[in-house]
Amino acid sequence: MALLISCRARRDPKNPNPFPLFLSSYDRVPTCKVTEVSAVPMAVVRELVGAVERRPSPGWSDLQGDLLESVLVRLPVPDRLRLPAVCTAWRSAAAASAARVQAVDVPSPWLMLPFNQTARGQRRGAGDTFSKARFLSLSEGRTYDIPQPAPAVSDRLCVGSSPDGWLVTADAASELHLLNPLTGAQVQLPPPDTLPFVHASRDADGRVVNYSIRCCFDEDENGDDADMVVPPESFAPDRLRYELYEKAILVSAPRERHTGSWGGYTVMLICQPLSSLAIARAGDTRWTLLDTPSRRWVDTVCASLAAGAGGRQLVYAMDSAGRVDALDVDVTADATPTREAVAPACCCCCSGRACSMSGTCSRYLVELSPGRLLQVHRLREAAHARYRCEPRPERVEYTTVDAELFEWTDDDRWAQVDGNNAGVLGGRALFLGKNASLCVAVDGCRSELKGNCVYFTDDGPWSHDRCREVAQDVGVLDLADGSYRPPRGAASDLLWKWPPPIWVFPSCTD
Repeated sequence: MALLISCRARRDPKNPNPFPLFLSSYDRVPTCKVTEVSAVPMAVVRELVGAVERRPSPGWSDLQGDLLESVLVRLPVPDRLRLPAVCTAWRSAAAASAARVQAVDVPSPWLMLPFNQTARGQRRGAGDTFSKARFLSLSEGRTYDIPQPAPAVSDRLCVGSSPDGWLVTADAASELHLLNPLTGAQVQLPPPDTLPFVHASRDADGRVVNYSIRCCFDEDENGDDADMVVPPESFAPDRLRYELYEKAILVSAPRERHTGSWGGYTVMLICQPLSSLAIARAGDTRWTLLDTPSRRWVDTVCASLAAGAGGRQLVYAMDSAGRVDALDVDVTADATPTREAVAPACCCCCSGRACSMSGTCSRYLVELSPGRLLQVHRLREAAHARYRCEPRPERVEYTTVDAELFEWTDDDRWAQVDGNNAGVLGGRALFLGKNASLCVAVDGCRSELKGNCVYFTDDGPWSHDRCREVAQDVGVLDLADGSYRPPRGAASDLLWKWPPPIWVFPSCTD
């Protein structure tokens, strides 16, 4: 026979729980207090001891979920993508904590680079397509090649980028898709001919042969009955996207249902020919045009406050005169967003050097913090060709020379602020372009990013020829010293032009 002696040792702050000791015969344990004595057969003791000895030692797969989550937060995005492949336990932990990790840390932006038409290993096929996209991580200073789903990424034009990691892309048929370039998830949006001014001509098999755009608008901004009708203009299916889509924003990101379908998303689109606003929600088969007469919208941005319990999200929209409205969007119901004026026109007019309708000035709207709005006026000057490539002379239209900042103040006016000091941006940087307008905090972990800088991608007028022949105006403007240079590590890739470089905010969360 043997004794099972239950002992309670002095409490250790690192291991406060009592532990049982298995002793043979009547061995004495001076440091333990015998609290319970019972006779146990020796065979049972041997079985228990053997079970303890056979128990495998803890491994990496036994890490607790909260510990894995703290590791995930500190990993760069590519490693977050690789971590679920280690084992089943890590895959489950990564899936369970992905949304929380994304909310804690918004990754620093990547720059999606044009395709190098002469690079080895590129897969060429019908239409000279490529299956991988190339991204430059600004914080790491290195590039990543990531496979993309069909339709081919080399045939896509990006018209929107979300901090949730999703892109809004237009394929070679001018159809819009939501795409997460890291996970490969994508969602198709309503076709372009569901907009009221777009008509599609189809052949006997139902394929689109061409699109036409018909435009009718009030010539008088006061709303008088002075309608002007523009004769319809026809475009090939792959050319419509250059003429129709100006910019798209993701009001709410897609969520994958247990059935495998996608829901919860809402997309707002600035579309030509009149810079109108249109909206589509999950389940919609058509675009809904918002009634905003005589307003030419140039930028929209989601308010930093997430959609509330009622499923409502605030969106700021700015027109060509610098006026800002707030649209209250219900992302769960088919309801027309309510609109309220927030700020009047910005009369500063870029110090008289450019106007809101000039090709040498672009306006962006950015939210620095909840309710704190900033207008950025990007000033450009004509540039000239400096070298030859591809094999024709490179065409350079404009290059950025300066940016002027105007903040909406507490006394309800636009006030120009000095970008030479760090008072406005501080430890933040702006990422602006045709597909994005976002303010990103720059901390010590992002060594290659610099605060008080504006990171620009090209935002000139889209056309088939321009996107393939004109050098892209992509660079980093340092507001402190006025210098403008290409992003580090991107100079050679920017010799190529298609597709136009865009900002991507990578996310492993679908």
